[in-house]
Amino acid sequence: MTVRDALQQSLNLATIRVAERIGFDRVAALARRMGLNPRIKRYPSVAIGAFEVTPIELAGAYTAFANQGKRMEPHALLKVIAADGRGVKTYKYEPREVLRPEIAYLITHLMEGVIDHGTAAGVRARGFTLPAAGKTGTSRDGWFAGYTKDLLVITWVGFDDNRDLNLEGARSALPIWADFMLKAYELYPARDKAQLAFVPPPGIEIVSIDADTLMLATPECPNTFQEAFVTGTAPTAYCPAHSLKTAQHW
Repeated sequence: MTVRDALQQSLNLATIRVAERIGFDRVAALARRMGLNPRIKRYPSVAIGAFEVTPIELAGAYTAFANQGKRMEPHALLKVIAADGRGVKTYKYEPREVLRPEIAYLITHLMEGVIDHGTAAGVRARGFTLPAAGKTGTSRDGWFAGYTKDLLVITWVGFDDNRDLNLEGARSALPIWADFMLKAYELYPARDKAQLAFVPPPGIEIVSIDADTLMLATPECPNTFQEAFVTGTAPTAYCPAHSLKTAQHW
């Protein structure tokens, strides 16, 4: 099971095992650095969202993925203007780097797969075709967090008394997100759709991987996919399974 497949299908066991290998203390520290609930502790359940967060906290955290590792504090005010037009106060919000740009891109690249092939494929089925990344979430309530290069939107559906919604995020929050984004881009069309593609920053390499062996693909491999890696961490050996002669040549 690859991390990509686990994320695309929202498989909790794989997520917990990744967190075990990283260390739960590091997971909790990153969550706090991203601006999430400061009471998040290093328990195994942190890997699957056991600690509560608010939609505004989650929006702030996702700005780091959408903004090359720089977190922007969510805000509603830019300036206060008096009745006579005189500026009374101006608010400035500076982005703060919480992730390396390469890591932020890897997460975005994985979450593009969630929308294109995973639990959030309903976004495409509803007619939203622009490049986007996102993640469904389900607990007692339903979540969907998603973004393009222009817009980041968090949708939450649930009861304020913590009753169980009994409806996963893909069927509750995701349709709202998709409908909102369709309307938003209808009102404010993208000037150049090609500019909305997520571009790898320096330090990222894209390689072709054989789906069976998860090694570098050769021209003989029948089932391959493109994967992003931090430079120097990609597989170095070629797939020997489909053509030994070709593999030796490569």
